[in-house]
Amino acid sequence: MGLLLAPLFHCPTAGAETPDPFAHPRELEQDVRFWIRVYTEVTTDQGLLHDDWNLGLVYEVLRFDPAASPAQRERHVLDAKARYAAMLRQFAAGETDNLTPHELRILHAFGEKATPRDFRDAIERIRFQLGQADRFHEGLIRAAVWEKQIAKTLTQHGVPEEIAALPHVESSFNFAAYSKVGAAGLWQFMPSTAKRFMRVDSIVDERLDPYSATEAAANLMLYNYRLLGTWPLTVTAYNHGPGGLRRAQEELGTSDIVVIVKRYQGATFGFASRNFYVAFLAALEVDRNAERYFGPITRLPDTDSTPVELPDYIPVDALAKAFKVDLGALRVLNPALRPPIWNGSRFVPRGYALRLPGTPPQAEIAAAWARLEPAQRYVAQRNDGSHKIRRGETLAGIAAASGVSLSRLLAANGWGENRNVSRGETVRIPLPASRAEGAAAPVILAAALPAPLPEASPPMAEIVVQAPKEPVSQRQTDSNALLPVAAPTGNSDTTDYAVRADGTVIVQAAETLGHYADWSGVSSQALRALNKLHKNAMVTLGHKVKLDFSKVSAEQFAATRREYHHRLQDDFFAAHRIAGTDNYTVKRGESLWQIAQQHADLPVWLVAQYNPDVDFNDVRPGTAIALPRVVAINRQ
Repeated sequence: MGLLLAPLFHCPTAGAETPDPFAHPRELEQDVRFWIRVYTEVTTDQGLLHDDWNLGLVYEVLRFDPAASPAQRERHVLDAKARYAAMLRQFAAGETDNLTPHELRILHAFGEKATPRDFRDAIERIRFQLGQADRFHEGLIRAAVWEKQIAKTLTQHGVPEEIAALPHVESSFNFAAYSKVGAAGLWQFMPSTAKRFMRVDSIVDERLDPYSATEAAANLMLYNYRLLGTWPLTVTAYNHGPGGLRRAQEELGTSDIVVIVKRYQGATFGFASRNFYVAFLAALEVDRNAERYFGPITRLPDTDSTPVELPDYIPVDALAKAFKVDLGALRVLNPALRPPIWNGSRFVPRGYALRLPGTPPQAEIAAAWARLEPAQRYVAQRNDGSHKIRRGETLAGIAAASGVSLSRLLAANGWGENRNVSRGETVRIPLPASRAEGAAAPVILAAALPAPLPEASPPMAEIVVQAPKEPVSQRQTDSNALLPVAAPTGNSDTTDYAVRADGTVIVQAAETLGHYADWSGVSSQALRALNKLHKNAMVTLGHKVKLDFSKVSAEQFAATRREYHHRLQDDFFAAHRIAGTDNYTVKRGESLWQIAQQHADLPVWLVAQYNPDVDFNDVRPGTAIALPRVVAINRQ
């Protein structure tokens, strides 16, 4: 039986400075209580068979043999669904005599006015939800390491600190969590969205670093909030994506989370998206009152770490030796570093904020840095040791890109100065040049922050740390998410690239009439004639253009158009990330292009994405817009 609770959330008292950003609508209370039950009463050896629209209708708590295989569990669920489908067909046929108390409970749950169609429709809505109580309890133990720092980071960015409970829903606070769809880390970022805000590649994956990922989550939340205007929709967009929620707002004419959850019928707005906000509210309630649900909890302890920015490319074993830190300790503290770093095929990259255990003073770090041999500090990233020459490449260019001199490259291959090479030939690449004596020292980035170590750190010279022994369920699924993951996740571009019913498109940033001609297979002259444009006239952002689909379909055109924009964005975010936003007030005579180029050196399409409701063809002096703050990423 579930706990009988007072109202889960308290509205602010009269005179409070700000309203509760996560008000608890009465219409959603039943759904919140369903998820509280999932998170606190039903373990991963159990599950609820329920109606996927009316979460108050739970048919049965299914229990699995702990030794059962996934296939046996699936068969158990299918058999149970079949039983209840037969029961509902019986009710639809009017066969309601001699029912058991259990059958009567289900019959009465539909109400006195239920029709045969109501019972038949319910057959398609029978759904199984695996319990999460053991996993949520594990998350509470782990969360102690991260929650305070997460809440602090969110608050510093202007994001409500309640969002710090969201990793319970996403990953059970497992910073190493991977899902079967490719999401990773505490915040379960998909690569496409993550690359807007942090580094994600084969050398460094900052999704796995709780600090970097939390910064990214804060920036993504602020982006979603700017587009949607309410925190309940912002949280929902974390799963569904902001584009879909903007369409819901436009279609239903409201930002009311209750109306959208209950009435929006978007093609991809399924069970996970509909339930993401109420699941978050449930997780927040359980997190705030953990001992009420689970009793006393022994949490993992906090320890300290210090981030130090590296000025060179350095082998990780050389860093461990210089700082007298066990290699395992560095691995625990730096989960964003991928296997090529640890197996020695790549260096820890220049600019990476390496975390060291404890809070060593500056003098101790300087002394450790002095112990690092100059020959272990490189000016470029280590490569695979060989390179196949591509069209247009020269040996001098390959040498420069690899951080070695042309003479060293030639010597490594036994070639003379006049050696000619051809496309497809393999060149052996020696290690890049090392630094000379007296090169730059590392930079301590900030005050010490909590790190996931099992106990307080001893002096630096004595450190030998193993990974913390975290509780793990016996049957972790492939995905650690408590709900199916959808976004952050999908692309953060909310632009609608589809062709309108009248065969027109709205011009977006970085598009020209030449693009439309290429994508549709007709000439620019034909499109100018169709739109009655002068030969020197240009299409501008926000204008409507009529297209000719005699050569390709509107769907093919839209797909090509979407691919172009996503490739454009992927190329930009291969070298940049968004580190925040700045408010800017438009001055007289300024255009979008001038603002983007002269004030922030930003691509116009990115400024437009952050300000989708601003008409940049009629922007007025004094208009407030958001400018994303972009920094370069060293991808080597």
